Amino acid sequence: MAQHDDPPANDGPSAEDQVDEPGSYMEIGDLPGAGDGPLLPSRGPMRTIFRGLGAIEQVLGSLLLVLILILVLVQVAIRYLPGSAAWSGELARLSMVWATFLVAGYLIAHPPHHISIQVVDFVVKGRKLAVVKLFVNVVILATSLFMVYGSYTLVTTGVDQVTPAGGISLRFVNSIPLIGLILIAIRAVLGIVIRDIPALRGRSRDIA
Repeated sequence: MAQHDDPPANDGPSAEDQVDEPGSYMEIGDLPGAGDGPLLPSRGPMRTIFRGLGAIEQVLGSLLLVLILILVLVQVAIRYLPGSAAWSGELARLSMVWATFLVAGYLIAHPPHHISIQVVDFVVKGRKLAVVKLFVNVVILATSLFMVYGSYTLVTTGVDQVTPAGGISLRFVNSIPLIGLILIAIRAVLGIVIRDIPALRGRSRDIA
């Protein structure tokens, strides 16, 4: 009678299978800070206010991006049409500046946040990481307050000046970055109070 050998037991995927297995590499969501939620007060009317503020920033940033697209298309079309529209290029540049400052505060408080190279997050943990993040927010706060002072000076001294092409008041032009810088400073204070100080006391889950 012929004897049949039993097939070898399968102890799991081979090394080659493990290399090609989906998910064997680090996912974006596994990176430090990638899964952080929005920076908002824990409860009460202030949480609602900051949620609404974030929604307004999103809407304004989106509208400015659409405006930039339209103005660039106008610049392309005007090359084949009679006349000139120098104001379109000027307004497109100003819109880019306004969008940058208005959305900067939003990206501090909401994921995916600003582009950053997160090296320290892999090296230090716990309270040491909390100290680093506290230092970062203090630097952001100090820098934004310094720029708020400069922007306020521009707003108050450029009363009668206008842009050369569109005739837009420089007070209005400089007031939008001023608002954006104030929002950045507020988000930095919020990060210090809500995340950094509790993390130093060992009460935060955000600092691994």
